[in-house]
Amino acid sequence: MIGPIVYGTLVLAGLAVLQSTVLQFIEIGGAAPDLVLVALVFLANKNGSMVGQVSGFVGGIILDVIGLAPLGFYALVYVLIGALFGISRGKMFVDPIFLPVLLILIATLLKALLALLVAGMFGVAGVREAVFSAPYAIELVYSGLVGPIAFAAFGTLRFLQPDRRKGEFV
Repeated sequence: MIGPIVYGTLVLAGLAVLQSTVLQFIEIGGAAPDLVLVALVFLANKNGSMVGQVSGFVGGIILDVIGLAPLGFYALVYVLIGALFGISRGKMFVDPIFLPVLLILIATLLKALLALLVAGMFGVAGVREAVFSAPYAIELVYSGLVGPIAFAAFGTLRFLQPDRRKGEFV
């Protein structure tokens, strides 16, 4: 279990940096896919809630530090998403196209809902306008389309999945 936690957090940290720097060059209508969220959903679904929570915290805190969000904003949102999607570990068959798209769409909508709740509780301005905007709708579709490709790529990386020989598979 330690392997997926360490490697998962490293992958999410790298994707958070990539998302905050390089992905701005492939934006469509002011929105880019949320690769951190896509990877988090994959990791949590394959490895469970603990990996999802730890990886979500690290990816979220890096996004908080790099971006303009208050420290802990994305960390809290991504920890909750990691925990919720980790519950699905071993409970569903992930087909190569439909389920990744569905999981990413649900996760992106959940991210918006959680962001609205956290922003409302702590008085963070501008979140409602960002969630109810055209770029957010584009991000929703963009992330959903990237989902199957990313799941296939992450699926080839054995170090991101539980080790069946050690009994880590459900």
